[in-house]
Amino acid sequence: MQVSEKDILDLSRLAFVRLDGAWFMAMAREYGIDAAWKMDVEAWKQFSYVMGKNLVKDHLSDPVWPESYIDALHMLFKVMGMDNREVIQEDGKIVIRVVECEMQKAIAKAGIADCGIATIATYEGLGRGMFGKDFSIKADHTKNLNQGAEYCEVVIHL
Repeated sequence: MQVSEKDILDLSRLAFVRLDGAWFMAMAREYGIDAAWKMDVEAWKQFSYVMGKNLVKDHLSDPVWPESYIDALHMLFKVMGMDNREVIQEDGKIVIRVVECEMQKAIAKAGIADCGIATIATYEGLGRGMFGKDFSIKADHTKNLNQGAEYCEVVIHL
């Protein structure tokens, strides 16, 4: 079998999204939806923190706020297959709009609540991983595809 690098990346993205969903659904069945959300938020917080640390260690030796953070967001979006998105820096904030998201599609298909709380934990954890555990940003999930909006939107206040 011959598989291109793009195909491997696409398969990795699919596996990443499906594993996250399978883990969440197993937790919800065994321990209830509230416990599943609690653990999911903790998992994404830890994942994003470690990803931020690794990006700094291996690719961004001297990160600069907010430019390096925005670069890291683009890397995160690539990993997660969130290709149809925009990141806008304006008026002391970063606005992230995602029109199509595999995670959001999976959540809608499963008929569970939205991923906003995990999204916020992810963006905040990425910042702490890049700029230190005491680094603090505030992220608000202001629009949601699963609640009828035309895109998901997160506003990060600098």
